[in-house]
Amino acid sequence: MPHTVDEMCRAGCATRRAVRFWEDEGLLGPVARSAGDTRQYTPEQLNRARIIAAGQFGGFDLATIKAMIGEYGREVYEALSIRLDDQVRAAIRLQESLPLPPAAEYDL
Repeated sequence: MPHTVDEMCRAGCATRRAVRFWEDEGLLGPVARSAGDTRQYTPEQLNRARIIAAGQFGGFDLATIKAMIGEYGREVYEALSIRLDDQVRAAIRLQESLPLPPAAEYDL
C-alpha cells in the first residue's frame, strides 16, 4: 500500500515542501504517481525520510545524507545513533541552562 505525503512528513518530521525538496534532490528515488497525479511513496521511501530526518537533525549535509542512504547498514545506523544521542544531550544541557523568566510571569 503506498504512503501519502502526510505520512512522509510525519516519518521525516518535515513539511511537504521539505519532502518535495528531498524528491527534487534525488534523496527519495523515483516517486510513483496515481492516476490523479498524487504522489505515492513506498515503505522504503518512508524509511529514507526517517534517515534523512535523523541525518539533518544530526547536522550532516545533504551530500553526506545521500551517501548514507546509499550505504545504509549497521555502520551508518550507529553513526546516526551516536550523533542523535549527542544532539539530544546537547539539547538537554541547553534547556537546563535556560534562565527562568521573572517570577511575576508565573503569578496568575
